[in-house]
Amino acid sequence: MDFSDILTGIVFWLIISIFFLITFGSSSGKNENKFNLAKKSPSHTLKENNFNDLNNNDNREEIISLQKQCQRLREELEAQSNLLKSDFRSEVFEQLQTLLTNYPTAREMAKIKPDLPAKNLISLFTSLENLLENWGYETIGKPWEEVNYNPQIHQADSDDIEVGESVYIRFVGYRDGDNILYPAKVSLNLPPNLQG
Repeated sequence: MDFSDILTGIVFWLIISIFFLITFGSSSGKNENKFNLAKKSPSHTLKENNFNDLNNNDNREEIISLQKQCQRLREELEAQSNLLKSDFRSEVFEQLQTLLTNYPTAREMAKIKPDLPAKNLISLFTSLENLLENWGYETIGKPWEEVNYNPQIHQADSDDIEVGESVYIRFVGYRDGDNILYPAKVSLNLPPNLQG
């Protein structure tokens, strides 16, 4: 073994030792992570912190932007809701205007002349019928109509009425297609003044 072989061995050993020291760290540093490849320089840590600060600032700005957008959308939704309510009220008032205008006078007339025939007041309700028709609402039955009891569309005035039993509609119900808005109120008997 000559001197150059020994020198090559020492250099090789030094390179391996340095590699292990760099790779696994010094054994004297108890609090260090032994798998760190290299210690972070203060400038590297500063760059990371600046990146995190930028990232946090971007997140904050995005959160603030989203909060502002959410608030704006809430305000728009509330404004739209108020506009829809106003439009709806105006449309309904327009359709019921005749009834609303004439009802107070008819009420006073009925107080003054209690024997005033009801048929004189029927024309007042035309606007109400038109409104229901415009909405697509249908009545369930007709007053005093004889029908077979169906609990899906009828509300019985007593618990002893059986499904399919013959009943009379006392007060009509309303439906919107298949959706029952208000069931028709039914009874087993006609009121005494309507029985023949």
